[in-house]
Amino acid sequence: MRRVFIGLESINPESLLGARKKQNKTAEYRKMLLEWKRAGVIVFAGYILGFPQDTPESVLNDIKIIQRELPIDLLEPHCLTALPGSEGHQRLFKAGAFLDPDLNKYDLEHVTTAHPKMSAKEWEKLYRDAWREFYSLEHIETVMRRAVATGISTGNMLVLLLWFHICVVMENIDPLQGGYVRRKYRQDRRPALPVESPFVFYPRYLGNLIYKHIKMAQLAWRFWQFQKRLERDATARAYTDVALSTDFGHDADSFEMFTAHPAHPAEKTAAV
Repeated sequence: MRRVFIGLESINPESLLGARKKQNKTAEYRKMLLEWKRAGVIVFAGYILGFPQDTPESVLNDIKIIQRELPIDLLEPHCLTALPGSEGHQRLFKAGAFLDPDLNKYDLEHVTTAHPKMSAKEWEKLYRDAWREFYSLEHIETVMRRAVATGISTGNMLVLLLWFHICVVMENIDPLQGGYVRRKYRQDRRPALPVESPFVFYPRYLGNLIYKHIKMAQLAWRFWQFQKRLERDATARAYTDVALSTDFGHDADSFEMFTAHPAHPAEKTAAV
């Protein structure tokens, strides 16, 4: 196995219980993830934004904790969405809560219901900020260092990280909807919008492609050089940090992911 996707969902035990994710034990996250890293597997993880307790500040702080304390290579944050037909959707419908009537928005990227602590605009901004925070250039370097230390191909990891970073930062889309070139067609317009002149559409489209390729080339060159430095560094295989540390001590509270969101007694016992 080379890659695994894990529904991490949250590092807050209360949020997991509210979502009926009782099988997700935050106290077991680190042990499980370190076993995957021991096997040299690239770890993708899903993360849900918009639980009732969430605020922009708390979520972005949790993203930083994940970066620092959990050996996750690629995180996929998505908005909490009551998909039509699900139990959550039925519960909200019966309670008379707002549910966006446009089914095109139920893609885990758009806000489709109200939140007790965030406006729709704050929630949507949080979605974009969470992606950008995790795929910062500094954290990409950290993930690359961890790849070397755990025997994962740095070339493969670099392609994945740059793909996600470019989709998020340059294209402003979910990486799972992205590719190498964003194709656009002049006559593909919403009914209420006029079709643009070819003398406007094509020069702008071409200029945009050239600009993005220049930025992609700059990023690729920067991280290709970084990759080569890691491969030449005799000490790179010995790299470690909090996320890769197997020294749990005897107290789960030594990690911020537990102090920020105290685990239930059963989970804390499992962690110890």
